Amino acid sequence: MIIQIKEFLSSPEQEMLIKGDLKDQKSSYDISDLELQFPISYEGRIFKLDDEILLDLCIKYKYNTQCDRCLTQMIEEVSSNVKAYFVRDLENVEDEATIEYFKLNEEGIFLDDLIISQVITSKPLKNICSDDCEGLCPKCGLNLNDGSCSCEKEIDVDPRFEKLLNLFNDEEV
Repeated sequence: MIIQIKEFLSSPEQEMLIKGDLKDQKSSYDISDLELQFPISYEGRIFKLDDEILLDLCIKYKYNTQCDRCLTQMIEEVSSNVKAYFVRDLENVEDEATIEYFKLNEEGIFLDDLIISQVITSKPLKNICSDDCEGLCPKCGLNLNDGSCSCEKEIDVDPRFEKLLNLFNDEEV
């Protein structure tokens, strides 16, 4: 997806609204294992600053996953923000490792790499179907959200720590 900004750059306007959908993956990143559901929607603004152009985007996407506690299949929705700059002279930038940049060519801004990069870095590490998910029984594997199992609820304790179980039984706290 290329955003045309040639007219915007030559106009007196200081801000340009953009909105659209990334319908498929045309970036150089390998996202085959992310299970993304296209389209990925984006909405944002482009600002003209002195020697820079600021791109401020909100990206919304969905992906297929499973709950990390109970293994139920689910679709996770994520909203993520990214700010990226086009700077004419990178040599004058002091901290280029912490700032996101984009390329500007004759056609405009190629958003695919920027959007996919943000999706990769903003994808949650854990996926939970609900805050009160009970998970699976460690003995029989039953999904405890569907009901309780008949396993005994005894605690397996390392023998070296067994005496700690009765540490506070004799004392008043």
